[in-house]
Amino acid sequence: MEFSEGPDSSAVYTPLQPQHAWIIEIGTRGEYSRIQWELSLYRAWLRDELLELNNALGGDIGATNVRHSIHQGIEASLELELLQGILIRKQGNRAGDRLSFDQTYTLNDFHFDDDPVYSNNRIAGIPIHVYEAQLLYETPIGFYAGPNLQCSLSRYPVDQANTLFTDSYALLGFRAGFRRTNGFSVFLDCKNLTNQRYASSIDVIADARTEPNPEIFHPGDGRSFYGGVSWSW
Repeated sequence: MEFSEGPDSSAVYTPLQPQHAWIIEIGTRGEYSRIQWELSLYRAWLRDELLELNNALGGDIGATNVRHSIHQGIEASLELELLQGILIRKQGNRAGDRLSFDQTYTLNDFHFDDDPVYSNNRIAGIPIHVYEAQLLYETPIGFYAGPNLQCSLSRYPVDQANTLFTDSYALLGFRAGFRRTNGFSVFLDCKNLTNQRYASSIDVIADARTEPNPEIFHPGDGRSFYGGVSWSW
């Protein structure tokens, strides 16, 4: 059950059912030469899924059960060691420097299943295609540096009626630092170097057509820089 505040500040009681799901998942993980990978595919059949809704001002108006819904997707990662011994050669048990390229991809295909109100619409507020990549140079003494990319590759709905969408975006960053298992470490993290405008999160509403000019988009940080130092022993 859930209690929420009504329009006259009175308590509103909403009976809720427990959520149930059947899930299947298959995947693979391995490595070959300079390549490491992980891949999983899944599908979940949900009954009485609990979803939170907000009003046009972003205020929480409570949870509701969805009779039937489906969550399915892909989670994949790939790490490539592009180069070894670029400036520092491997000597005995001492490793050389390396350049690696890491990638992750997530597909979130979440939708209603013949819902009486929303038919087979996508469930709002869930990024559909998410991609991240990092090119990283590392040395055996602990120095590392490289650019990175964070992307939401397609727009996705912010209301359950699927009438309003948030835009896709790509954020370029750069990381550098020095780290040791024991001792002094320092890092610099530069985010959104192109100062792109984007929504980092949203508050899900039922139908944007009935709520003009909803205030539900939360802007992401602009160009920003973070740094820090630590000592471990």
